[in-house]
Amino acid sequence: MNKYLFRKNSIQRLFSAIFLIIISLFSIYYSGIILICFGSFLIFFITYEYVNITENINTVILKITKSLLNIIIFVLSTFSFKFAIIFYLLVSLLNLFQKNTSKNNIFYVLIGPIYLCLPFIFLYNIRLLNNGLDLLIWLLLIVWTTDSFSFYFGKLIGGKKLLLSLSPNKTWSGLLSGIIAGTLISIFCFYIKNYNLVDAFIYGLILSIFTQIGDLFESWIKRKHFIKDSGSLIPGHGGFLDRLDGLLISSIFLYIGHIYYGI
Repeated sequence: MNKYLFRKNSIQRLFSAIFLIIISLFSIYYSGIILICFGSFLIFFITYEYVNITENINTVILKITKSLLNIIIFVLSTFSFKFAIIFYLLVSLLNLFQKNTSKNNIFYVLIGPIYLCLPFIFLYNIRLLNNGLDLLIWLLLIVWTTDSFSFYFGKLIGGKKLLLSLSPNKTWSGLLSGIIAGTLISIFCFYIKNYNLVDAFIYGLILSIFTQIGDLFESWIKRKHFIKDSGSLIPGHGGFLDRLDGLLISSIFLYIGHIYYGI
């Protein structure tokens, strides 16, 4: 990528990020039906992109239907997690009748709703906690910082590639820059709230690492299906799934860590 294209891409990426950050913080702050609607909006688009990547479906109606089914799973979970599980199992039974091909592997079809819906179910439940707002803003700051520093410093420093089998562009410099930056923003958040800085370092480091794992996991799925970007709806970022991949995995860790280890 030449300097002009990189500069243009960076400007688009910046404005897209600012727009998404404002909407995200607005939805998290007001919570309730606004957060449910925003979560449903995101689930719709990441499911549509995921189906485009992993399934051999040419009809828009069927892609929209699958996206709506995942929204139902998410919405049902806000009433009862059991309802969401039952509905997921019913959807999975229907998916078993699909023809299993190299493009339409049943493994990706079955894990799709789990991979795409569970993080938003957990994020919504985190918001319901007494300190849920602080937890979500802290998580988002770590994810956004990790992603941004990985991208920009990976381009700026370059160097040895991370895993060519997953992505031809990711570098060790980008990976480490993102993790360091994500950990530092965690320490900063804990410092201004007068929390334990050792906990800030440990939790921030782990969440930043899981953010990178989420990015690599999505890259692996795309690589297995010979896809470069999940979509092109967000200028400078690609698709919604490309933008949210780190959050999907790190949010699962945060929820489990909070419930079982008191993070």
